[in-house]
Amino acid sequence: MNMITGMLLTTVLALTGCGGGGGSSPSAAALPTATATSVSGTAAKGIVKQAKVLVCRIVNGVPEPDASCASTSSGNDGSYSVAFSDGYTGPAMVKVMPGTASTMMDETTGTDIPYNMTMRAVVPAIAPTTTVYVTPFSEMAASAVSTTTIDATKIRQSIAAVESVMLTLGVDMSVMPMMDLKNNSADAAQLTLQSNMVKQLARVAAAAKNSNLLKDASGLACNAAGTTPSQQIACAVSAMAGVMNSYVTADIAKSANVLAALNAQNTTSVNMPIRKSDGTIGMQLADMTSSASMQTAMQNAGMTVSAAANTVNVVMGGMR
Repeated sequence: MNMITGMLLTTVLALTGCGGGGGSSPSAAALPTATATSVSGTAAKGIVKQAKVLVCRIVNGVPEPDASCASTSSGNDGSYSVAFSDGYTGPAMVKVMPGTASTMMDETTGTDIPYNMTMRAVVPAIAPTTTVYVTPFSEMAASAVSTTTIDATKIRQSIAAVESVMLTLGVDMSVMPMMDLKNNSADAAQLTLQSNMVKQLARVAAAAKNSNLLKDASGLACNAAGTTPSQQIACAVSAMAGVMNSYVTADIAKSANVLAALNAQNTTSVNMPIRKSDGTIGMQLADMTSSASMQTAMQNAGMTVSAAANTVNVVMGGMR
């Protein structure tokens, strides 16, 4: 407490005590304290490692300056977490930005490549514990809502609009972008959603390399000769974000091209990120169109033969 604040508080207490009602004087201990809130999640296209993560309050319709945002780095499993000690509960934007040694996993090869773009996600309200997954699909929603003064309602509408555009792929932005056997090994329905998200993210990586339907702002195909895998994926993510021309509408022609590009990609060789029961992350190469291959991947990640057999029947029926 500085000198001026202390003098003011002393004066207030003295004046309160002089009242004739016999009431007790308030004390500093009785003043309410804020309950901290937090934002955590995973960044994936595929797993984004050692990137700079900012969680920025949205104030008067715009994200606060980067220098004022809560910041951290993503771990080697793509995870991040920040806390707001002041108990902030309003809308926010998460930004995953390149760091000095940032990488992302290329699901088509199983190798880490440079992470050289920014992906964002928007959340309508921060709770005591809030989970936000940052992916190319969340970047689409952030792009949509950034066209207007941002508030909680428009954020919800932007998320719903993107999920509607991506409905045929079963994209749900509340789903973790990896299979989580540590927390969901007995929840086949949740593992189905997670497997589907892994499949769609793998399609993004494949489309960036194989499809000429995804183009940069100048109309050049993302897979143009001479481009690196990192550049191709960054271009593809930007092309996907460009589908949204407002927080409730999408460009019909652009969205058709993106869906065609993604649907054209096979997923017969995908390096799937799986959180094992001990919490470590393992990469399992699998043919995501084959029940036998998916069962083997689950068993290699620690599931029993019977559990993997029972789960894979549900998973294969639910992936798009």
